[in-house]
Amino acid sequence: MMKASYYEVGDLMIVEVSGRISPDQNKPFRDICEKTLKNRKVIFCLNNLSFTASANISTFFESINLINEASVVGLQNDFLRLLQLKGMDQTTKSFSTLSDALRNFEL
Repeated sequence: MMKASYYEVGDLMIVEVSGRISPDQNKPFRDICEKTLKNRKVIFCLNNLSFTASANISTFFESINLINEASVVGLQNDFLRLLQLKGMDQTTKSFSTLSDALRNFEL
């Protein structure tokens, strides 16, 4: 089961996501992105996240793309390749480390 914790750094929200995302978590995650995080600056740390199917990663990133200023950290190479195949890698900023992502937001 996917779990998320968050903390704030200035006006930036860091969301650490871990576990395995399953299809029944897609809608609740989308709702949070759309209603709560949409107008925030958000960095998703995905180092400890796994997916049950390729459809889940697409849905997950479609939800992240609802956020005006979102970045991801720690995206595994297999998932990055899948996003590239689907043409979704251009819509989400991806960084290797949290420090790199924070520099992008000039904190």
